[in-house]
Amino acid sequence: MTFTFPATWQASKFDEWAFFRQHFLKLRDHLQAVDILVLSPDQIAFMVEVKDYRHPEAGKPSALAETIVNKVLCTLAALLPAKLHADTPIDEKIMSRAVLRCERLQVIVHIEQPASHQPRVDLADLKQKLKSKLRAIDAHPKIVSMAKPLAMAWHVS
Repeated sequence: MTFTFPATWQASKFDEWAFFRQHFLKLRDHLQAVDILVLSPDQIAFMVEVKDYRHPEAGKPSALAETIVNKVLCTLAALLPAKLHADTPIDEKIMSRAVLRCERLQVIVHIEQPASHQPRVDLADLKQKLKSKLRAIDAHPKIVSMAKPLAMAWHVS
């Protein structure tokens, strides 16, 4: 999948950041991160997790809500040290600062499922679990797809 963001927005593949990979991941086991960190001109930070279950060999995910919650929490925990660490690349440092100054956080889960009548994920159940577990961070997490983009400002192809 390819995500295209408006020119005035900042977006970065957070789970590929040098700071996250070279420093933060070494702190302990089971640390994860969201796929994409996005900042709008309105100072809204979006934490985007991407899941693609369209491939025939893609199995049914277990504990998806817990995995997403862990990724959101670990990403938030990594932002402050990324901003402060001397060896953090400048673009990551700038993005960390910008996100830490944001006015609001939004959690977005982009899920693609098979076209057949056998979805891998019960989206209503996932949304309810995320709302419950992420209430203090984002009381209204969104679950989107290419078919149902829910007026997101970016395009996915």
